[in-house]
Amino acid sequence: MKPSHFIQLLLASATFAAPAMAQTAADAGSSDDIVVTAQRRQQLATDVPISLTVFDDTAITKQNVKGIDDYFARTPNVSFTSTGARDRKEISIRGITNQLSADAIPRTSTFGFYIDEFNVSTGTVNPEIVDIDRIEVLRGPQGTYFGRNSVGGAINITTKQANTEEFEGEASIGYSSFDTLDIHGVVNVPLARDKVALRVVGRLEKSDGNIKNINPIGGGNDSNYKYGKAILRLTPTERLTIDLTGTYTKERVGMREGVPSGVVGYTARQVVFPFDTNPVADPDGVGFFPNNTNKVNFNRPQHIGTEFYSFTGRAKWDLDFATLTSITGYIKSKQFLTGDIDGSSHDYYYETKPISRSSFSQELRLQSNDDGGPFTWTIGTLYATDKGHIDQFTYTGADNPFGLPADFIVTSTQNSGKSESWAVFGEGVYKVADALSLTLGGRYTHEKVTVAQMNTSSGNVNGVVNDSASFNNFSPRFTIAYELADRTNLYATVSRGFKAGGVQINPLINDTSYAPESLWNYEVGFKTQAFDRRLLFNVAAFYMDWKNLQTEFAVAKSDSSGNITFISGIENAAKARSYGFEADATFKLTPGLQVGGTVGYLNAEFKKYDNAYVDGQIIDLSGRRMPNSPKWTLSGFGEYNFTPVDGFDSFVRAEWVYRSSIYSDKAALLYNIWPYKVPGYDQWNLRAGFTRGNVEVQAYVENLFKKKYFTNAYEKAFAGGLYVEPSVRNIGGRVTWNF
Repeated sequence: MKPSHFIQLLLASATFAAPAMAQTAADAGSSDDIVVTAQRRQQLATDVPISLTVFDDTAITKQNVKGIDDYFARTPNVSFTSTGARDRKEISIRGITNQLSADAIPRTSTFGFYIDEFNVSTGTVNPEIVDIDRIEVLRGPQGTYFGRNSVGGAINITTKQANTEEFEGEASIGYSSFDTLDIHGVVNVPLARDKVALRVVGRLEKSDGNIKNINPIGGGNDSNYKYGKAILRLTPTERLTIDLTGTYTKERVGMREGVPSGVVGYTARQVVFPFDTNPVADPDGVGFFPNNTNKVNFNRPQHIGTEFYSFTGRAKWDLDFATLTSITGYIKSKQFLTGDIDGSSHDYYYETKPISRSSFSQELRLQSNDDGGPFTWTIGTLYATDKGHIDQFTYTGADNPFGLPADFIVTSTQNSGKSESWAVFGEGVYKVADALSLTLGGRYTHEKVTVAQMNTSSGNVNGVVNDSASFNNFSPRFTIAYELADRTNLYATVSRGFKAGGVQINPLINDTSYAPESLWNYEVGFKTQAFDRRLLFNVAAFYMDWKNLQTEFAVAKSDSSGNITFISGIENAAKARSYGFEADATFKLTPGLQVGGTVGYLNAEFKKYDNAYVDGQIIDLSGRRMPNSPKWTLSGFGEYNFTPVDGFDSFVRAEWVYRSSIYSDKAALLYNIWPYKVPGYDQWNLRAGFTRGNVEVQAYVENLFKKKYFTNAYEKAFAGGLYVEPSVRNIGGRVTWNF
């Protein structure tokens, strides 16, 4: 199906519904309410003047959602790229993506990633999805409530909390392709009825992986994943609720996922083929994608993984006129990457790269209780500090092309960083009339960034940075909303987004800091539930204009003596813009049959960037599409719920997702060839299942037609060219017992 055909179908369904909206809006429909907390209070999704996509616990279960790969594929104008691991993903919302290194200290981000109101993006960008109540993907700047670095949007995850009234739980086991075993369990125990409860969650997943190392050392992307969480809920009075949560996650994978493409990158020319004017990638017994989708040839073992734990304490106190909320959070993570990095059976190079990060934050928020009056308000304050450290060493192997001794340290980076910030924020909503409301909000932020870094090349110090920089910002938000009818709303928003600058990591650049990134977002939207609430339709159009977009450059230089120097730094693109629209619709054709889909159109480009530094060249990227910004993101589904036999509540569901082509990073704009320019792809999924009593059974086929595609290309294993993560067909099933 072409994107244009899908759009026509979606808009046709909306047009068909439009004449009946006024007649059916006030009717008592049978559709379930969609409740969100995008504005830090429970509201109907149709009443929230924000473009958002919501996945409730039922959708998460039926669609086998395990991470951002799954729910982002079904969210318009949202995309991601991955460089070989679960937690090495860069998220793009409306074309706004982090174009700085994933290894940056402190870790930078262009979105807020919140779990139960605590920002976890310092420690992880792909947290566990089990025992989840709701996932909300908010598009556009969310500075008022989600704070710093939410310039592109926010992901707001709400987990299921401990229940002080009932003993309950679930046990689940799943099995899928590549000998993947996935089990999890949940137990909720009231320790003192209506006063104290404990909820414990655990998950274990093991997989042989889809990629094998044909080298005698063996291995591949086999993985082992462990997760645990405990929540203690205390309700000493009817007015006070305290939730104390601790989580632990550990993942270990045998290699960075990917297979060689055969296209030699710039770094490979410098460090693997330094004496070849026209180097050719080494097929090395495995060949290249798409002919090779599941083999590598590493002469050294490779390991990558993440381990992190977090503690949060949330207290809510009802003061009659308002609710006081306190959120205290701490997260500490350890990432590691070690072993072969040349990606071949030759012993060229290997590395170690442990990265540790931690984050602490304390938020206090006072919100008026909704008493039906014309004015509601929120005020709050936040303090946060992020810290990190990295020790990266690249070593020569015995076959290195320069004839250097084995185990010689050719490059190293030692970096420690800290970001400390505080903010005050507030928002007020005033109902001018029954149908008309005005919202005015804003956030003032102060942030100080400190970085100490030392780089060496072939034993010589070639760069030392020890500096700090401070930034101040006020980001306002203004919204006007008009209620056409019950659950039918129009809104228009003007908001500002802000991402702090930082310390320049290249000591050869005169400026010791780089500029903060800021943008203005202009948005109009329409939301409705119609046809006895059988139709849910949302559409939004936006224009974003921003300046000083932060991008990183990193190049490798080598000479005939084997001296390899990595040069990196951060520069600001003068101007950029992004505009487009997004829409989603779900229609219940009959009580058992519903269809729907999403469409996102995006045009994101550098308006003025005439001095971009890419792979040792100064080029003009003005007018070029920005990395990780697909023009089209589409999805569709059809689901039929039925009862073939009394007591068996069954469903069959078909899904389709599509993403158009992207440029994987800034270097891709220079070369403009495959696989730097990642082709568009689509995928079909088929799911079915039934529930009988307390037992749920599901089966699925993901990537039904076994399409060969990849989401982006990255340069890490050099000899075989850029690496791509190949798609797979995944067949599996799951049985869950609820008690």
